[in-house]
Amino acid sequence: MLNLDHSAVIPANIQTALNQIPDDEKSGMWKSKANRVVSFKSEVMTQGLEMQGSRCVWCTLEVSEEGHRTAHRDHIAPKGTYGQWTFLPDNLAIACEYCNGFEIKGELNTVSMPNAEYSNSEFHIVHPYFDNTEDHIRFVDGDVGFPVVIEGLSNKGLWTIDQMKLDSTQLTKERAKDFLFARDTEALPNGYSDVLKRAVGRPIG
Repeated sequence: MLNLDHSAVIPANIQTALNQIPDDEKSGMWKSKANRVVSFKSEVMTQGLEMQGSRCVWCTLEVSEEGHRTAHRDHIAPKGTYGQWTFLPDNLAIACEYCNGFEIKGELNTVSMPNAEYSNSEFHIVHPYFDNTEDHIRFVDGDVGFPVVIEGLSNKGLWTIDQMKLDSTQLTKERAKDFLFARDTEALPNGYSDVLKRAVGRPIG
C-alpha cells in the first residue's frame, strides 16, 4: 500500500462551487457533466497518477487512464454512505479497477467513527493520507526494491489486507509479474523498454 503526503490540490473556485452543493445531493452529482465536476475529477486523476507514480494506492500495481489496468478515482469512505465527502480531495485516491471494484471495495464501510470534520474521523482502513502506512502494512521483500508479498503489522493493517484482499494469490502473482517485467525491461537497450511498454499498454517513464 502507498503512503501519500497530500491529496490533489483543487483550484479554489472549483472547490468552492462544489462545496456549495447540498450534502445530500453530492454523491448524485458525481457523474454529472457540469464543468465544476469534470474539472475536479480531471485534477484528481492527473495529480493522483503523478503523486502515486501511476500505481494503485492499495495493491501498488501499475495503473493508467487507458490500457493496462484502468485507473479509478476511489472514494476512501464510500460516497454512497458518506455523500458529504464526495468532492473532498482527502477522500479520494487513485486505485486499480480490481481494488475499486464491487467484488472488493465497492461500498465497503471503511469508517469506524465518522466526525463532522473528515480528518477527525476514525477509520477501519489504513488511510493513505492520515496514517503512516509503514506502521500498519509492510512488504516482506521490500529490501529488493519492489513490493510482492504483503503482511499486516497492526489490527488496522490486518483489517485492510483482509477486506481489500491485498494478500490474495491473484494480487501477489500480479505484483511478482510486475517485478519481473520491470527487471527485464531495465536490461533492454535504450529505447526498447518504451517500445515494449507501449506494446503491452503500460505507463512509460
